[in-house]
Amino acid sequence: MKKESLYQYREFSEPFSCDFTTSSIAGNVDFHMHNSHEIYFLIDGQIQYFVENSCYEMQAGNLILFSNREIHKAINSGGKPFTRLVIHINPGFIRPYCTQNTDLLECFYRDPGTNNLILLSKSDREALISMANTLNEAKKNHRSYGSDVTAITTLLQILILIHKTWRKSSLGKTSPPPHKTQAIMRYIDQNLTTPMTLDSIAKALSMDKYYLSHLFKSETGSTIFQYIIVKRVAFAKELLIRGYTVSEACHLSGFHDYSNFIRTFRQTTGHTPGQFKGINQ
Repeated sequence: MKKESLYQYREFSEPFSCDFTTSSIAGNVDFHMHNSHEIYFLIDGQIQYFVENSCYEMQAGNLILFSNREIHKAINSGGKPFTRLVIHINPGFIRPYCTQNTDLLECFYRDPGTNNLILLSKSDREALISMANTLNEAKKNHRSYGSDVTAITTLLQILILIHKTWRKSSLGKTSPPPHKTQAIMRYIDQNLTTPMTLDSIAKALSMDKYYLSHLFKSETGSTIFQYIIVKRVAFAKELLIRGYTVSEACHLSGFHDYSNFIRTFRQTTGHTPGQFKGINQ
């Protein structure tokens, strides 16, 4: 496969962020991941959201969650403006506020690509927007007395609201319907640690390689190569967190060129593998 420029990692440095945005552009143009957890609430409009090998059709009022282990990408195929609320949370910042009875990070412990979508009631949607506005104002006026406490307590209330709704909705949750590229993504996921080329994937799936490449690009807006690379980096992150060395993570995640692994990992996560391992020990 021909090499190409990858998604360049951009991450905020604060413990959490909160932003309202209206745009016709979906944001990051390729599959990507964060070192933070993400809460994405669609206030107005319609978009598709790929999470791992699942694809969610989002309507206004839907909320979707991404853990720092999940690769994802939004697509606005209609090109019409949409409004979203996005909250990023550093899990290390939230852990001290978790208790034995209230784990505020529970909804992010899912298997990747499952139970991401939450359907909020009208009252929950209104409460979320109201609290997000309070959080935004507190962050903007961070020098004023009490703003830091207001921001933290409001964020905790948002997490409590989302967890209560997620717990209810996840009980009867069904997987999103299959999409055209799901078989391709599943094959990649199942063979992530072995060398793959467009020819080998096409042969395994009994497809013409040019049709395969065109189908993936037209449906996701990204290339098969880019999907493979980000999935391998995500797996390498998992290995490093589990205690594997940088060299072991390189080879076990499907990279066979050490210098390329270091460079690609840094582009995708914002850290070298060694830095990432040190942060997460």
